[in-house]
Amino acid sequence: MDDPCIETTMPRVQSIRCQELSWHNLTRPTPEALKALQEEFKFHDLDIEDCQSEHERPKIDEYEDYLFFVLHIPYFNEETHRIVKEEIHIFVGQNYVVTLHEGDLNVLNDLWARLHKDEKRKEEIMGKGSGYLLYSLIDEFFESCFPLVDGVTRKLRALEAILFEEEREIKVLRTLLELKRNIISMRRILLPQRALVAALEHKSKRFLDEGLDVYFDDVLDAIERQWELLETDKEVINALHESFESWIQNKTNRIVRVLTVFSVTMLPLTVLTGLYGMNVPLPHANDPYAFVMISSFLLFFLISTLAYFGWKKWL
Repeated sequence: MDDPCIETTMPRVQSIRCQELSWHNLTRPTPEALKALQEEFKFHDLDIEDCQSEHERPKIDEYEDYLFFVLHIPYFNEETHRIVKEEIHIFVGQNYVVTLHEGDLNVLNDLWARLHKDEKRKEEIMGKGSGYLLYSLIDEFFESCFPLVDGVTRKLRALEAILFEEEREIKVLRTLLELKRNIISMRRILLPQRALVAALEHKSKRFLDEGLDVYFDDVLDAIERQWELLETDKEVINALHESFESWIQNKTNRIVRVLTVFSVTMLPLTVLTGLYGMNVPLPHANDPYAFVMISSFLLFFLISTLAYFGWKKWL
């Protein structure tokens, strides 16, 4: 008797089969592998074309025999320190699910590895039909977004603590800009997914059982919570950026004020000493007390100028 949960391999495609349901997973699909899948499952030419193109918009296409999804899932790139997206194409039929991707999304790779190792988990996820497997995939995708949002929030809180420390302007500004870029990237990726997941409850019940509505609503709630957190983070990062720029501007003004006072006080002194440096006869040039008188005048002028600036509260 055949094992109800077995693993198979089509040419260039990893596959898992459990009871009547099979999950075919293809990483970095080649035209030959896509053609083999099309011949096997009769996928539309336009969908195969979408799988070969880059940067497709998130969408759901419904056909008589299957549903076709394009999803964008955010993840953190350790090399660039940026939040980027992985584009995933999913075909859902009565007794199969096909996923195609570039292999950079660890959450999908981890789920695939867990199903290989854990027969009980495989039966739990794949034993309830293709709709439940689709829900499990989407749930795993968007649950993995919470650590990204939490990471941004933690960095914002840490940034608040060091924002006004001295001699750290460049580091703070770089961190601010990185966080703003990641928040914008995360919002740009999640925005179309909200409408896509919300639309699942209105799609054909031949592939998505009616009882799955509550599960997809749960995924939508998770996305909405992430969106609300990002909205808060966006307001916080904008406020921090404005505060940081105001602080930098105020610090620059203080520096310019000191330099201006220095220039204003020293300029007359420089003019006077320059005059007596000329090689021409000047009043009191031969007076033995000329140096003392000039030095005293310069010191008096300097003290008077500084006292006037202090009285005006310009220092």
